[in-house]
Amino acid sequence: MTDDDQATDQEPDVTKREGVARRPAPKNEKLARGTSVGRYMLLDIVGEGGMGIVYAAYDPELDRRVAIKLLQAMPAGDSTGGSDQAWLLREAQAMARLSHPNVIAVHDVGLLSGDRVFVAMELVDGMTLRAWLKENKRTWQEVVHVMAAAGNGLAAAHAAGLVHRDFKPDNVLIGRDGRVRVMDFGLARLQAEESLTSRISDSNIEARSPLSANLTLAGSVVGTPAYIAPELRQGQAAGARSDQFSFGIALYEALYRVRPFKSEDLKEGTNLPRPKPPQGTGIPARIERAVLRALAFDPEDRFANMQALTAELATDPKTTRRTVVIASAIAVAGAGALTLALLTGSGDRPCSGVERRLNGVWNATTKRDVRAAFVATKLPLATRIFDSVELALDRYAKEWTVAVVESCEATRIRGEQTEEVLSLRQDCLDQRLEELRAFTQLLAKPDETIVEKSGAAALALESIRKCANVAELRAPGQPPAEARAKVEAVIGELSAAKAGLITAKLGTSINRAQAAADAAKAIPFMSLEAEARLVLGLAQYYVGNPIDAEVNLESATWLGVRARRDDVVIQAALGQALIAAESQDRVREAKVWFELGDAAAARTGFAAHELRRLEVKGIIAGHQNDRPTAIAAHQQALATAIRMWGPDAPLVGNDEQLLAATLLKAEDYTGALPHYERALVLMEKTLGPVHPDLAPILNGLASCYHLAGKRDQAKVTFERALAIQEQMFGSDSLNLVPTLNNNAELLRDEGDAVLGLPMIERAKVIAEKTVGKRHPFWHNVATTHAELFTVAKRFDDARKQFDEVLEIEERARSAYKPYTLHARAKLALAEKKWLEAASFAERSIAAYEASTGAESLELWRPLASLAQARHALGKTDEARKLYARAVATAEKAKVRDKELAVLRDAIAKLSPD
Repeated sequence: MTDDDQATDQEPDVTKREGVARRPAPKNEKLARGTSVGRYMLLDIVGEGGMGIVYAAYDPELDRRVAIKLLQAMPAGDSTGGSDQAWLLREAQAMARLSHPNVIAVHDVGLLSGDRVFVAMELVDGMTLRAWLKENKRTWQEVVHVMAAAGNGLAAAHAAGLVHRDFKPDNVLIGRDGRVRVMDFGLARLQAEESLTSRISDSNIEARSPLSANLTLAGSVVGTPAYIAPELRQGQAAGARSDQFSFGIALYEALYRVRPFKSEDLKEGTNLPRPKPPQGTGIPARIERAVLRALAFDPEDRFANMQALTAELATDPKTTRRTVVIASAIAVAGAGALTLALLTGSGDRPCSGVERRLNGVWNATTKRDVRAAFVATKLPLATRIFDSVELALDRYAKEWTVAVVESCEATRIRGEQTEEVLSLRQDCLDQRLEELRAFTQLLAKPDETIVEKSGAAALALESIRKCANVAELRAPGQPPAEARAKVEAVIGELSAAKAGLITAKLGTSINRAQAAADAAKAIPFMSLEAEARLVLGLAQYYVGNPIDAEVNLESATWLGVRARRDDVVIQAALGQALIAAESQDRVREAKVWFELGDAAAARTGFAAHELRRLEVKGIIAGHQNDRPTAIAAHQQALATAIRMWGPDAPLVGNDEQLLAATLLKAEDYTGALPHYERALVLMEKTLGPVHPDLAPILNGLASCYHLAGKRDQAKVTFERALAIQEQMFGSDSLNLVPTLNNNAELLRDEGDAVLGLPMIERAKVIAEKTVGKRHPFWHNVATTHAELFTVAKRFDDARKQFDEVLEIEERARSAYKPYTLHARAKLALAEKKWLEAASFAERSIAAYEASTGAESLELWRPLASLAQARHALGKTDEARKLYARAVATAEKAKVRDKELAVLRDAIAKLSPD
């Protein structure tokens, strides 16, 4: 990094808040060479700017040189700036989560005394755009190439929820390697998703951070005067389109060597005159039109976003008509995956012909073979399920092809990405291709399980987007050169293990993952062993072997830490947290594992890891009956999924369903209902109307209809779920049990024991034959059976059934026991055995309080039953208090008005005249 790297524009930065000029913060004295800043040792000053000083520094932990920028905030006691250090730190943390080849890489952030924040960044040998323009006379093609790359970096920041606020030539760095980087986001402010909705002039930022707070005061103007958008001077908040205006000025200035507006025009903040570019420059009309549109006075007249602007700059009609002939070769790359070497013929455009690599993986021949194999199973839904799989894999293959071409062109055509980054990304994409190959090979030899799971499995393939996270890709390191062929073999085993995992071929997955782990350890290649141990542990967990699963997940976690594989650490640690959370006495341990996974997720900045973290957080909170936390986590997960893929993407259906199930468990039926309905629409779009993966959604949706009092809709939806399952699995499959049980509960609540008893008895027989009486399915079904006996006034049969269930639940310390105890109390009430009813209701209340706390929303039911028993025993005052507590709890639980009315009526009858 040269002295030019932090050159300050000749016009000073200006900061105004609510129309009052603010004095620049006093700078601390320069720090001496050898001073420690965090873990870093300062070397030399390489630049100074309006926001702070930049030093070259040494990182002893990673044995590399970095740039350290010290940002000066106003002192905490300053009346205008008490939160400056907070927003400086938050901006630096946001930048650390952003990984893009055209954005300066931020490695670390921290706080220093004296209201300073330090940021550790990559140390780049290069110069600013302003210095680059002065160094030589640049052609318009060179300028457009550099500016388009800078625009891509700016677009990436917008997509991550960041607004630069001070884009100018001095904040664009061109490295000696030719890569362009946007830097100095020191004036950027994160935008809250909701709090700025009414004030942001640009609504086209694709994604915003859900965790950010609005730290921009109304009426603030921050930036360099010559580049500030007019709407900012009028008091509007900064957005992507105000950055676009600043970019337009810098682009105009770089192309025409003059600025488009006079300083007095910009200061007015009123309608600007249309710039008149100099004549005879040879700059194409299409480039001129793009520049002028970016400089439109009205933000709505500018491009919708930076992607649209850079796409216009990159379009060259001449190149689109060329005949392309490309030869491709395969070479073993650094991490052992296959790297595509894209070669350029004489005068030809590189990076085409990539789709040929899908031959034998997923092309017309593969599709034909897989379809024939599905049909040969003679399963009734096989053809329709294949259609959904074909749709999902076509989408995945297209995404892979686009990613390979984009990465190649970024290096070989646009020159904005180094060969090293191209190699890293292609290694990752090659591994995705091998995993797709292993998956389709499994599909070509299907059984009932593979056919059933293939639709969801096709959506669960490893994300292609992960291969664009360069910071994460750099972490694993390289295998020994002599072991590359062995590494390739391990990747083959690991790909097969992953395919088995997502298709529920867990025995295959365990065997292949164990082989991969052993082979990786023998190489040795810690990074690959960590990944293999992760897959092995997950497969063991899903097969019902938590003891061995914990051993391998723990090994994967610490191997991942040593190999700097944050992606492995996240999944392994969160898996450990899930296992621990399922045991009531390991809550603290679950918290430790979760926080480890959480820390690794925060470090990566990859949205998919954040999504997984939120999903697991909600599941763990659900295990611990912390419903507010579970709901909040799954709401954030859904918002993250929508930002990642868009609201209509099939993958969003998973998080719609997850949130719906959490709300249903919390008895918020009306809240759960639209999420189940949305999940059904999204999954039907990909899987078709009769796919077995729709049955759980239909089951939950029907339960919501039932509990919301929509009987007819519930009945039709239950029937649809049951018909799909029977057609796919037959009449005696365990898959039918939840649907039969929930349908029987609907009939129970309607008092229809005639239809309800045969249905629940069928479910009970299936559960006993398949999983036995210790399984939670049997507990649910047996309790519902006893309740239907109560409805039918077959009290002896009900009592016998309850006694059997409670004996098993007592021995197993089942989480279902509080519910069963209350159901037993209701039997005693029906028999008018008041003391017995009070005893079981008290035991139910104690069990709920022990497991979920004194404020448990489940308590209203046993409280009401205890009140009824106490009233019957002549203890009116106790009954009145119990009913009042039941009403208060039911109101918090948002139960149906009909049920609340019954409780309130009971209180009214007990109230003294």
